[in-house]
Amino acid sequence: MKKILSAILCVAMGAMLSLGVAGCSGSGGNDINPDADTTLKVSVYAAGYGTGWIEEACRIYSEDHPEVGFTIEANNRMFDTIKTRLETGTCDSDIVLIANANYSSLVALGVLEELSGVYNAVIPGTEGTTVRSVIPDIQYNYRVRNGGVYGVPWQDATAPGFIYNKTLFKEHGWNESPDTMTEFFELCDEIAKTDVAPLVYGGGQENGYAVNILNQWFVEYYGYDYIANTFMEYASPDIYSYTLEGRQKVYETAARLLQGQTANGESIALAGSRGFTAQAAQREFIQGHAAMDICGNWFPTEMAAYLKGYPEFEYGYMPVPHINDGEVDYQGKDSSKVRYSLDGNILAVPASSQNKEVAKDFLVSMYMQESYQTFVEENNGVLRPTSVELDETALDEFTKASYDYFNEGKQANQYIYECSTAPMAVNGYLALLISQNGNTLGNIINATSYDAAMGVAAVAAADDYTRAMEMWDSDKNQWKDSYLGVE
Repeated sequence: MKKILSAILCVAMGAMLSLGVAGCSGSGGNDINPDADTTLKVSVYAAGYGTGWIEEACRIYSEDHPEVGFTIEANNRMFDTIKTRLETGTCDSDIVLIANANYSSLVALGVLEELSGVYNAVIPGTEGTTVRSVIPDIQYNYRVRNGGVYGVPWQDATAPGFIYNKTLFKEHGWNESPDTMTEFFELCDEIAKTDVAPLVYGGGQENGYAVNILNQWFVEYYGYDYIANTFMEYASPDIYSYTLEGRQKVYETAARLLQGQTANGESIALAGSRGFTAQAAQREFIQGHAAMDICGNWFPTEMAAYLKGYPEFEYGYMPVPHINDGEVDYQGKDSSKVRYSLDGNILAVPASSQNKEVAKDFLVSMYMQESYQTFVEENNGVLRPTSVELDETALDEFTKASYDYFNEGKQANQYIYECSTAPMAVNGYLALLISQNGNTLGNIINATSYDAAMGVAAVAAADDYTRAMEMWDSDKNQWKDSYLGVE
């Protein structure tokens, strides 16, 4: 079973989602080196990855800089809190984790420090390796505004997928790594012969975990070359029509997964799933009511407190099975290593900070091998956007599985970054495509029956295309400025 790291002090929600779970504050127990001459205040959103990653980064920095200490505040409302403080001139933090969605507006207000110096700095312990050299261009380019850059990426990828009950799978000899959704549904048929449901999911609260699976299917169906190259040209709205077939298949597969039945006539999903929060679904899974849960590699930290009541519970990480049999995209090219990646939120230095230079130096230190190693170990395989070497032997089985899944895509240069709030010029069509996935998924979940859910899937792709056409400026023969992200 995944070892829960003692450094993680609070449990909150999964990546990028503020879903109303109490987090921990920095008012006590999080101070690092409190007797130092200079104390940096760090304010971060306590997502499903907890706070261990930032606590360890601060500890490592203080060991090398004993004159610097840290006060950490973190909870599940911190994205909104930070935004409000920055907008109202009341921010007293030195380092903040801000949501992607808030980045452009905060830069426009002039409340964030320019960080070119951080990108140009040499990472300690390397022979001339700069922060900029280990960050992918698309991650960097998104953050460039008016000739400057005002944040550094916090993470490179999360690993959505399925968490499965290892004890049950071993007991029954079930397939722990189905390659395709055809094999996955065959697995569900086998599980349905027992007294547990094949699957549970949280459909009642933003359905963010399930939509990540749809997004992976979408980018895999069309493949890296098509999305990374063809979409980036965005020369005509007609290009969007090529996605209709793929979106249709994605939506129909989602309808079958969330509202369909097994070959035995049993529901694939545990009764009540559509109304469960993500945490409620995870508790049902841990209690043994379902063999799998739609989640991701943040599961151990998100459920750390609850798992303490189930010390013998064993679980594993199952990557999203391929939507196409044969593991090829629609052009017949190998798509087995194509990976959809959430673009992580942004670490920044407020312009109001009284310790700007020390704060910038700390951000550089987070790209050191030791900090990166700790980040991956404590965050169950989530990658930082860096090429710093990692000691894979230090990773436990769960962490190694999710790490390997995304590292395969990274090594093959088959990453598709969401950058969901990036301008069109950076992100091509993917922002719109991904956003519509979420809209359709909600309609599928809320449909009154499986047949109704399939009806949603039948018309959703065409509706998406109509919305795309509304983004086109026929007079200028280009995408509307508002969608291109023109400032």
